[in-house]
Amino acid sequence: MSVNESLARNRYHPAASSHIALLDVDEQQQALLEKICPAGLFQRDASHRLAFNYHGCLECGCCRLIVGDSALREWRYPPSGCGITLRFG
Repeated sequence: MSVNESLARNRYHPAASSHIALLDVDEQQQALLEKICPAGLFQRDASHRLAFNYHGCLECGCCRLIVGDSALREWRYPPSGCGITLRFG
C-alpha cells in the first residue's frame, strides 16, 4: 500500500481554526517546513508566501521539532473531537 493510499484511509475532523500558526519565517525555514511535513501541508501561495493547510494535518509534530519557536507562533493539538483519526490496515 502506498503512503497516499494509507493516508486516504484516515478520517479528518477539522476544527474551525488552525492549531498551528506561523511567524514570518526566512527562506531556509520555509524550505525546511516544505520538506519535513509528511502530509505536504506547508506550501507556497501565488505570492510565494508560505501557507499551512491544517485540514490534513497528521499531528506528528515534525514541524515543531525542526523549526520550533523560531517559526511557529503556536503549535497545539486540535480541540477534543477534532483532528485526525488514524485507521490502520
